[in-house]
Amino acid sequence: MLGIRSVLKSNTQLIKNAVVQRNMSGLSTPARNKVTRGELIFLSGLMVVSWLSIPAYVLVNIKNYREKN
Repeated sequence: MLGIRSVLKSNTQLIKNAVVQRNMSGLSTPARNKVTRGELIFLSGLMVVSWLSIPAYVLVNIKNYREKN
């Protein structure tokens, strides 16, 4: 009987820990750690290059996309 109770007790604790509750509020606070200027420039440049790489590839190879007569 005691073994069954301990198993049930441990299972209920696992189930309670598995359920994630999100506490959301409308308030926002400033960042705790400021992003360095070099990191900001690097990440911004990486985003711009990734956004423009596909359109640039298409524009460079536009003649290959047109039908050949």
